[in-house]
Amino acid sequence: MRKQVFTGITMLGLFLTLAVASVQAQTERNEVTNIPFKFVVGQNTLPAGKYRVESRTKNSDTVWLIQSTDSSASAVAITTPVRVSTTQEESKLIFHRYGDLYFLTQVWTAGANVGREFSTSSQERAVERELAKGMSKSKMAKKTAKPQMVTMVASG
Repeated sequence: MRKQVFTGITMLGLFLTLAVASVQAQTERNEVTNIPFKFVVGQNTLPAGKYRVESRTKNSDTVWLIQSTDSSASAVAITTPVRVSTTQEESKLIFHRYGDLYFLTQVWTAGANVGREFSTSSQERAVERELAKGMSKSKMAKKTAKPQMVTMVASG
């Protein structure tokens, strides 16, 4: 009798664990960010639209997929971890903005204090060099050559 109760409790625990993992995975996949501007990820320029951003593999957060909800545009990028001391309240994407050029730089998931950072693309480095070259004469101008940070919050 005792063995049957133990087996029942174990099975119930396993079932609940799988159910929670499934709901969590569905929640992460269903988060969509409406991005109202074209943007660069790695060597890809993606048009404005609604996007899902998710880890490409289950065992590692290194490779991320950025894909429009209608699957017409996508990019895959390698990321590195970035940490903050506070837990994120919302899932969000962070962009570097230079005029009308936007570069995806970080992705954060609600409930975590570790985000993912995208490598600086060669296109963004070229923009930084051009701005630094054109503004190297004054210290005030150098400050304006830095990117503006733009945050887009994901919704379910």
